Amino acid sequence: MKIIIAPDKFKGSLTSFEVCSAIREGILLADKKTEVSVFPMADGGDGFAGIMKYYTGTVSEEVVSVDALGRNISSFYESNAEDYSAIIELASCSGLAMLQTHERNPLITSTYGTGLQIRYAIRKGAKKIILGIGGSATNDAGIGILSALGFTFIDNHGNPLMPCGQSLVQIKKIIPPDTLPAVHIEIACDVNNPLYGPEGAATIFSPQKGANPEQVVLLDKGLKQFADVVLQQTGKDVSGFAGAGAAGGIAAGLMAFLPVNIVEGTHLILTASKIEKTIGDADMIITGEGKIDRQSLLGKTVHAIISMAKNRNIPIAAICGKLELKESEWKQWGVSLAVEINDGSLAEEESMQRAYELVLKKAEWMLPLLKEISGQ
Repeated sequence: MKIIIAPDKFKGSLTSFEVCSAIREGILLADKKTEVSVFPMADGGDGFAGIMKYYTGTVSEEVVSVDALGRNISSFYESNAEDYSAIIELASCSGLAMLQTHERNPLITSTYGTGLQIRYAIRKGAKKIILGIGGSATNDAGIGILSALGFTFIDNHGNPLMPCGQSLVQIKKIIPPDTLPAVHIEIACDVNNPLYGPEGAATIFSPQKGANPEQVVLLDKGLKQFADVVLQQTGKDVSGFAGAGAAGGIAAGLMAFLPVNIVEGTHLILTASKIEKTIGDADMIITGEGKIDRQSLLGKTVHAIISMAKNRNIPIAAICGKLELKESEWKQWGVSLAVEINDGSLAEEESMQRAYELVLKKAEWMLPLLKEISGQ
């Protein structure tokens, strides 16, 4: 039996590499003759750069930068000298996971540290930046990045503003540098939200970054103000395109002034992995992530793997930490088997701590069912 393993991370407990390892180990415990191939997956969020490195063989470059609160950190990005490109993960400097719960405040967090990474990569010769923007702690419309690249944001009194979320509502003028960076930016984005409004960056995403209801309103007004100033100065409307509101509006901010295109992070990983060249004779594909719910259908890794399997009539199974779909729902997707690693006897915290062991045991338990499903 040939099985392809292609999961995303279990956020907060296992990387996608670890999930692959646990599933593989469990399957081989059940039947060591099983042919297993592993393809760790990701979207544009945490782990994106590391997985791109795994598939493309890039070189890690160290950069002294700052986190979302301006504290000095040592950070890394991936460099490819062959095509003069760099792969940068927003979360490595401006990520939510880098902040303690009490530190999370999108009024004052900034993407400036990510901008320092981009600036350094450009100075090292990068002509193309692939930017994974998931997992951000920010809601600054990318003005932190732009500030690091030489842009200045001016208030009504002619004073320069700090490049953070609470400054957006005060912006009256944007001054670009004398020379714009000679770089193309490809943004890896897996959400379709507009910049502001009921489905915008502040309303949908800033509460999980620490914003209270009053701050959400202020941030939303700031995003609209930023878009209005951009429209007035450049004639570009950056507010409504799909993905404008991702990661606190970064795509909108960068697209206002730089050559930018948006691509699904999952698509980049799938292409780099060359998984489609391997799955043709597979008997089963196993995917998964920390939580499988209705959001898993919205451009995320699990949805992409399921679609790929369905297009080739390959049975697919899913394993997750928490399953928030009814059996009728996941079967409607075309999933043959979906399981949680916790049988309900463990508290969530313990389940996360023991995730590797639980994934392994569940995979071992699954194999006889997978053989039956695939007719092996």
